[in-house]
Amino acid sequence: MTYQEYLELKAKRAEKVKEGQALLDKKDFAAHKALMADVEKMNQEIDATEKQLAEEGRFADEDEKLKGMHHNYQAQQEEKAKGAAVDSIRSTNEYAQAFAKALCKGVKVSQAWGNEDYAILTKALTETGGTPEGSDGGFLVPEEFDRIIHEYEKDLVDLSQFFTVENVRSLSGWRAFEQGKRKPLPKVSEMVTIGKDDQPKFEKITYTVSKYADRLPVSAELLEDNVFNLLRYLGGWFGPKYVLTKNMLLLKLLNDLEKTVSLTAGSEAKDLRKALIRDLNTAHSGSAVLLTNQNGYAEMDGWEDKNGRSLLVPNPADPNVYRLSGRRVVYADNDLIPDETGKTPIYAGNFKALGTLFVRKGIEVAATDVGGDAWATDSWEMRGICRMTAVAIDKNAAFKATMPSPDGESGASTLSTRTKV
Repeated sequence: MTYQEYLELKAKRAEKVKEGQALLDKKDFAAHKALMADVEKMNQEIDATEKQLAEEGRFADEDEKLKGMHHNYQAQQEEKAKGAAVDSIRSTNEYAQAFAKALCKGVKVSQAWGNEDYAILTKALTETGGTPEGSDGGFLVPEEFDRIIHEYEKDLVDLSQFFTVENVRSLSGWRAFEQGKRKPLPKVSEMVTIGKDDQPKFEKITYTVSKYADRLPVSAELLEDNVFNLLRYLGGWFGPKYVLTKNMLLLKLLNDLEKTVSLTAGSEAKDLRKALIRDLNTAHSGSAVLLTNQNGYAEMDGWEDKNGRSLLVPNPADPNVYRLSGRRVVYADNDLIPDETGKTPIYAGNFKALGTLFVRKGIEVAATDVGGDAWATDSWEMRGICRMTAVAIDKNAAFKATMPSPDGESGASTLSTRTKV
């Protein structure tokens, strides 16, 4: 299969997935099951083709397209292999017990080396090779902690669900992304040499994750509790902070958008729908999400057509999800996405194409009774560390619209986490 045929197959798969949503809306589950079987076959063919093209790219010194595919494929496979090895260790009860014991005794990473009681913890740190992941932080959390974090990601407004997220194991790296527009096939005569008129160009996008951390005082009694209650408590403290950190990085990508549209009072809906058509290419427009705050959603909820029907249409398969012209509408609290001076923001576009959130998988936690304020208060301190960064990929995939705010004042500035969609 050629690269062009590979792209066409991916486009067909995307259309199939859209058809699947339509079948769900009609509650035609039998047809949906059959369609998903076709999608799974296409997934297998796409995966095999990616592997083949990536292998060809190993020797394609002059073909930037294949070289880019080879690098990305190899990087993703290496990340998967490393992640699988570490996750296999973190998923065991033995690991959770050793983790809790290390926290209760205030054992540092430097003290765990060579100690049989904590061998499984140090093994997880060194499984990826090179510098131990926790050498400047703490022990990697058990997999149960990840599940607790995922619960908070579902309950809180987590903007990363609308962006591309890639779990990485290294502090820095790069990916190749295709740039440019497709051109039609050039006209050629019979029996003549066909040239290379439209060669894909790849741009090298680099990333470097930053460290984010905080401390939490805890009582000795809590540390002596059972493992699950300890992890649940730590997750309740770390989870919201983890989600808010991701939101902070992704909101910066949205606020840095170069495309801006001012919606005229009285014709906001008309202007926004026009911008979706005019300012985004058809692929990005069709996959667009509309993100606003409480003020913005309240205004959009009052938009009606000439017959008095609401322009926000509920999804039959999920009454809590509303759409405008087929695009999903999402809103968060005013204190997460505040109004600007006299203006309410609406971010619109294909956020998965706009940017990628690189998350270094492996949250680290350590405990001490001698550092910070712990010694003075006869208590313990927990320290949680995570690493991530958000990188803009295609800034033309989205735009920022503003409309007059209902009260003409700016919104609150304190971060919150509750979501309403």
